[in-house]
Amino acid sequence: MKFFHRNILSLTALICLGGTLAMLTQNPVQAQTLPPDVGLVTQLSGDTTYWNETYQKTPEKAQVFMKVRKGDHFKVSAGSVVQVVYFQNGRKESWKGPAAFILGNTQSQAEGEKRSQTQPEVTTLSAEASQGIRRIPVLLRQARLSRLGAMQVRGVGESPQKPFVPSKEERAEIAMAKENYQRLRKQTPPDDITPELNLLGVLADYEQFEEMEKIVKDALKIQPNNEVLKELEEWVRVQRSKPATK
Repeated sequence: MKFFHRNILSLTALICLGGTLAMLTQNPVQAQTLPPDVGLVTQLSGDTTYWNETYQKTPEKAQVFMKVRKGDHFKVSAGSVVQVVYFQNGRKESWKGPAAFILGNTQSQAEGEKRSQTQPEVTTLSAEASQGIRRIPVLLRQARLSRLGAMQVRGVGESPQKPFVPSKEERAEIAMAKENYQRLRKQTPPDDITPELNLLGVLADYEQFEEMEKIVKDALKIQPNNEVLKELEEWVRVQRSKPATK
């Protein structure tokens, strides 16, 4: 009987080991280090796909506000537009399809036969004007609107929260962000919400939900069909309406 039990246990261990190896084989991403996040998709229209040799070899549809990683390959179909802002240097690239490019640490490189003809429109945000863009992924995670780069809405709690009161230095940063917003808005195409995203990132850091609500509404006027902005607007509204604790 003991021999029978030992055999059963050995067989069970082998089955578990085989299952673990199968999972690692099917999900190689779990067994390797992902490339670093280098930027954010801040504008997207039409059909665009992306893939990466390191962690995602099957092309998937790009999503607005998804983080992008070094080595991501993008393919932009004819008539489509994708805009990427790099975190490190504030470089903003607007690619119009048909185009194909690969992301680096601080800029992208065109790919394909028409390489010399498929170059992006490039502008550079100042350090002050781009600091809020870095915070957008954190805001989306906080609002539970991001999952593996794609957007997904989760339930939002209704528990009371203590109101956040910015310090003198933090109020100064908020004021500067507002000034940068006004300046950037004048320099940015009317269909581009980069200025709004930058200001939202700063306001979110200090839980300025009332002002965030106004900025999200302004962004929705520019991009009324942006589903992520609609969900973010609802989340901000809920946060603003939560009863404050004393």
